[in-house]
Order: sequence, then structure tokens, then C-alpha cells
Amino acid sequence: MLNKLTRRISLFVHWHITKHFLHWSHRPKTPFPCETLSGWIMPSDLIQPDWVCYCAGVGEQIRFELALMEKKGVHVFGFDPTPRAIQFVERIDPPLPNFTLVPKGLWKEDITMRFFAPEKPDHVSHSIVEDDEGRAYFEAPCVTVATAMKELGHDRLDLLKMNIEGAEDKVLESLEAANIFPTVVALTYEGHRPLAKARRWTKRLAKHGYQVAGADGWAVTYIRSPDHAG
Repeated sequence: MLNKLTRRISLFVHWHITKHFLHWSHRPKTPFPCETLSGWIMPSDLIQPDWVCYCAGVGEQIRFELALMEKKGVHVFGFDPTPRAIQFVERIDPPLPNFTLVPKGLWKEDITMRFFAPEKPDHVSHSIVEDDEGRAYFEAPCVTVATAMKELGHDRLDLLKMNIEGAEDKVLESLEAANIFPTVVALTYEGHRPLAKARRWTKRLAKHGYQVAGADGWAVTYIRSPDHAG
């Protein structure tokens, strides 16, 4: 009984206090002309049709990717090795000409990883970082953003959006190591101590010329100044 009560209190704090504090603490210092595309804050006039856009974490809905393609005219590369996500994309009829599914996960290195099932069986998102020996899992290839760019023939990355169940900081580490800095980085902070993770990475990204464009719950969008050197 005590464990259940503790968990309920922890979940209440997580969803009703921590999330709102993250949102409040990540208000943009410099206002950007932004719009909301299916729950994600994006710059209004910055995204161009020739942008290279990677979206990691497809799941079973691509409302944001559809909005990005329809309103901005870009081609979106979606990354997700989850079998249900792959099946979801394969069932789209007619196929989307501006959407390419890459059945791999993004990670800090090129390696095959275990993806552990969510607690609720009706949820689709699996997690690399929430290792639980009692949960079902599947194994799938993961790559760094640098490797993905090489495999897809891209010499730059303009927009990176991540909703990858707590693995976002590992991907950010790999970007930093490879000196890859997209103009727009949008991600959800999840996993262990998401608020501390968000505050740490907001400071770290600021050193590379990024400013907060806006936040909505756990999702934060950063825009990099074109004048930033290095």
C-alpha cells in the first residue's frame, strides 16, 4: 500500500508540478516568431522546403510530420525501429511521397540495442534507457545522427525533433561530439530527472548558440543563431 501511495505521489508531482515548472522555466528570453504545429513550437518563417528534417520517434501517429510536410513543403525522415510503428507507416495509403521511414533508432553510437516495452500494453513507445528485466523487448539497430546523415547522403541537418523516451540526452551528446548543430532542435525531456536534464542541456546548448524558442509541457524547442561561430 505504501509503495502504491508513494508512486501516486511521485506521478502527481511529475505531471502536475515538475512539468509545469519546466514549461515556466523555459520561457524564451528573446521572443521568436513561432507557430504551433501539432503541439510542437516551430519558427514561423525560418523553415524552408529544402531543409533536411529528421524526426525520431514515430509511434503510431505522425500529425507533426504531416503538418511540417504540408505547411513547409519539406521532406521528413522519420526514425523508429518499433514493429508497430513500421506497420503503421506501411499501412498509410496512399504512401506519403515526402516521408521516408528509417527503421532504426537514434543513439550515441552505432550498435544493436534492446527496446523495452512500456508498462501499458496499449502504448507503442519502447525505451532504450528504461531497462527492466521483467519486460518484453525487441532488438534493433541504432545509429548516431552522423551515421544516419552519411547513410542518407546528407551533408547537413537543419531540423531535429526527438520524442524518444529518455534517450534524447545521449543523442545530444553524439551531436556535440560530431560538431553537428541543426538550426532547430525540438525534443521532449523524459526518463530520469527530466527537469534537471532540461536545465543542464539548455545551458549546454546555449554555449553552441541555441536559445529557447518555446516550451509546451516536456517539449522544448531551441533555435540556433546563424551568427554563432564554432
